[in-house]
Amino acid sequence: MKQIVVIGGGPAGVEAAVAAAKGHAQVTLIGEGPIGGRTGWDSLLPSKVWLHAAELAGVATHAAAAGVTVGAVHVTSTEVLNRIKAVAQRWSEREAQRLQAAGVKVVHGVAAFHSPHELIVRNDDSQQTLTADAVIIATGSVPRFPPTMKPDGQRIIAPRFASHLNTLPPDMIVIGGGPTGSEFASLFSRLGVKVTWLVGAPGVLPMFDPAAGAALAAAMTAHGVTIHQIDVERVERTESGVVVTTADGATHIAAMAFLAIGRVPDLSRLNLAAAGLAVGANGQLAVDNYGRTVAGHIFVVGDAAGGPMLANRALAQAWIAGRTAANLPVPGYCPHTVVSAVYTVPEIAQVGIVAGGEGELQRVRASYTASLKSYLSDETEGWVELIYDATNRQIRGGIAVGTHAADMLAPVALAIQTGATIAELAAVFAAYPTLSEVVFAAARAVK
Repeated sequence: MKQIVVIGGGPAGVEAAVAAAKGHAQVTLIGEGPIGGRTGWDSLLPSKVWLHAAELAGVATHAAAAGVTVGAVHVTSTEVLNRIKAVAQRWSEREAQRLQAAGVKVVHGVAAFHSPHELIVRNDDSQQTLTADAVIIATGSVPRFPPTMKPDGQRIIAPRFASHLNTLPPDMIVIGGGPTGSEFASLFSRLGVKVTWLVGAPGVLPMFDPAAGAALAAAMTAHGVTIHQIDVERVERTESGVVVTTADGATHIAAMAFLAIGRVPDLSRLNLAAAGLAVGANGQLAVDNYGRTVAGHIFVVGDAAGGPMLANRALAQAWIAGRTAANLPVPGYCPHTVVSAVYTVPEIAQVGIVAGGEGELQRVRASYTASLKSYLSDETEGWVELIYDATNRQIRGGIAVGTHAADMLAPVALAIQTGATIAELAAVFAAYPTLSEVVFAAARAVK
């Protein structure tokens, strides 16, 4: 029986292990901490609980302004932290049950290669050696901080401190214009914190379509967030708070600072040289569409494989690598079907090819007002844009800005996967009334 070892107990590791276990293989998962990994306990899940709290606060405020009573909604840090612990525990238990049901053996410890097919697993008081026919690395990523910008866990914090943030300051400087910085700037503002957002020279959401980034910047400014498009040089703690110095020499003062300035693959403890692997200049291991490295039997998935660091991308790569390692049929990874989403207000999402191809790509946009549901829920501020090939009319990409934007693009991702044309998308009529009607209304707007 083939022996497959998965390194990493986060979502990608669990997905890879369960997928591999569907083949005729004995699968072992090595996890350093509780099942769920940093994603479930320290970063993604805690941030989404905070976002949900901000959403509830926003709903209550919006309803009150409209003269509608929705019940008492008062968000406290203690309630949010307790909610984080409860949800993380329940999710961890659910993932552990998936592994158990699939017959995956779980080993706790830190893994490192001893040879291409041997791993040494160390924990506090012992170590063991595992032999593997295939290894899937799903060790995630760690934050990177320049020497002049490092968190102290109290006044200068980062995403991993979201599960320990026991009080909200009166004002906050958020540093970083990517998805994480955007989400935390949005949630802090929605929870009543005065936010100064230093997004860096590339601007707000530089990896997204410019129209989407501009829409978010405008909405955040309207909500009272002060945005500066300038690089940060230094973050320092003072007796009363923090002072942030930017590249133009200006200083910004607040009670706290939040750093969201990037992550790198967590590969340093694996002793990759013993497996015959070397990390490239970009800090990554090169992989093919099935996650295979040059070693052939060693795979890398998710954040450990580099950016874009998206949870759904990690799950897709993990599922593919798991099945490939177990000799099960599976299509190669297609980056164009992965929806990138930012859970701000408004929500931002995109999928597929959204830029370039001048003259080869056409665009069509529909407003949320194309759906009756947007009026019923008073969510008319938003739009969906479809990008399609000018010659064969196949869907190539999509952008959504507004409530439930990420959900809106699910049919667009499927259209890209199946090679559907704009006419085929136009022929679909979603349930009425729903916001998803807007996607198909956009397709029908094409002459």
